[in-house]
Amino acid sequence: MTPFSAILIGNETLALHCGEALLGRGHALAAVVTRHPDVADWARARGLPVEVPGTDLADRLPEADWLLSIANLDLLPETVLARARRGAVNFHDAPLPDYAGLNAPVWALLNGEARHGVTWHMIADRIDAGAVL
Repeated sequence: MTPFSAILIGNETLALHCGEALLGRGHALAAVVTRHPDVADWARARGLPVEVPGTDLADRLPEADWLLSIANLDLLPETVLARARRGAVNFHDAPLPDYAGLNAPVWALLNGEARHGVTWHMIADRIDAGAVL
């Protein structure tokens, strides 16, 4: 696999673990965007640029091949998405389209699902509506 660069956006430790997996496979993180202190500390310890979300985020981000939104509930404006040359990908904690929206694992449990999964999908104009990877 050809190494790529990514902007990682996430506010839970899942983002940290995904970032670690990317780095371990030889990919580069151009920036990490988070409000989560553990994720920020992890990124700084690896010498990665850390940014916090905000209205001027796009101006503070470098370009990268991909933008990866992992455990992130912020809607990302087009100006931020445009920092990714190849596209923007979102992690969703349930199978789409059946479990779009928030608290999807809880809804699956309440519905008695025997199996569950996650979805990686392209970020589109509507929430959880992009092409499933």
